[in-house]
Amino acid sequence: MSLPAPEEIAFRYTAVDRAGKQIKDTVRARDARAAARALIAEGLTPVTVTEEKGSAASGQDRDLKFVERVAVLRQLGLMVEAGVGLLEAMQTVAAGIVATKGRAKFEAVITALKRGDHLAHAMEVHAPGFPFYLYAMLRVGESTGRVSEVLNDAAEQMAYEYKLRREFIGSLIYPAFLIVVAFAVMIFMTLFIVPRFSSMIDVGARDKIPQISKIVFAVSDFMNGHLWQLAVGAVIVVVGLVLLFSNPAVRTQVYNGARNLPIVGGILRARELGSWAKVLAFALRNGVGLLDAASLARQAAPPGEFNKNLEQFERDLKGGMEVADSLSHHTQLTAMDLSLLRAGQKSGSLPRMFTYVADGYDVLLRDRMKTLSAFVQPLTLIFIAIMVAVLVIGVMMALISVYQSIE
Repeated sequence: MSLPAPEEIAFRYTAVDRAGKQIKDTVRARDARAAARALIAEGLTPVTVTEEKGSAASGQDRDLKFVERVAVLRQLGLMVEAGVGLLEAMQTVAAGIVATKGRAKFEAVITALKRGDHLAHAMEVHAPGFPFYLYAMLRVGESTGRVSEVLNDAAEQMAYEYKLRREFIGSLIYPAFLIVVAFAVMIFMTLFIVPRFSSMIDVGARDKIPQISKIVFAVSDFMNGHLWQLAVGAVIVVVGLVLLFSNPAVRTQVYNGARNLPIVGGILRARELGSWAKVLAFALRNGVGLLDAASLARQAAPPGEFNKNLEQFERDLKGGMEVADSLSHHTQLTAMDLSLLRAGQKSGSLPRMFTYVADGYDVLLRDRMKTLSAFVQPLTLIFIAIMVAVLVIGVMMALISVYQSIE
């Protein structure tokens, strides 16, 4: 099957196969006639071939969205599981990708596979953007001949994380809306309401008003006097942050800093431990030796402190140290987790115990995300109340002070 050229467009077709079964799907070709010829070449009799509506718009110059990445992995897993060759499965999936950047990346992966490259390395180099554990799991799958299981497991994990993320974002929509409205109200009051009260107070009388009132009036005067400069500065800050966070080294530093925060750090650590334990369990379950499995699982961990601790864990294993004893020094696994691993190593059921540990941290991750969302809403309301109260109290105390001085 040839790869789709960049100028090819999507056509939705209805066709009948040799058994008389009706098939509805999409095919990519230069035009409708070429699409029909491609269907006939595959043993199908075209009934209708029409250009898919919105195909030009949907094929915009963008990368794959997260849900599209999940769908791609699921399709690959199902096709490989059904006996389709990996290269043919990749070509079929790539032909159905409408995001041009995403399709180009998968075509680069196909080219690398044709050169004899391993799937994990080709995906990591040419199709970045997937979760860090996918590439490590693919290495396990290739070494054990279970690529389809890896793809399906990775897709399920990504779908689970996507669901968690959606639930978390959904819980933050209301607080975010409140913050936006509150800032809009405060900016409006600072630019239009406060100056009216400020103009009622003589410059000489401002020395006698309370300090909080002086601060409110000073902020209002500064914003009104430098409005354009502040707007340009805000744009520069936003652009600068976007450029800054596009640097992987900066993202790594921010991530490592976030790991030490009270609630957010717990979420990140739970995700790290869960993903690492899941990959390690998968590798052990498929016959990979403990040392090699530990090395593969470490590649599922993001760069930073946790990854360095796992390197020390590998050195301890090479030195003959027990699994649980080493992990007690280099990870934040609980005493219960370590007890399970000790029992698993003695009974030869270490893969099963690591699976239990991974499942436990998946549950912990969900609980901590719920805790964070539960904290955000009341904290948002408190913050809004304080900011509005400062403005109102500043203005009212200034007026009361002036009134008392007149009396």
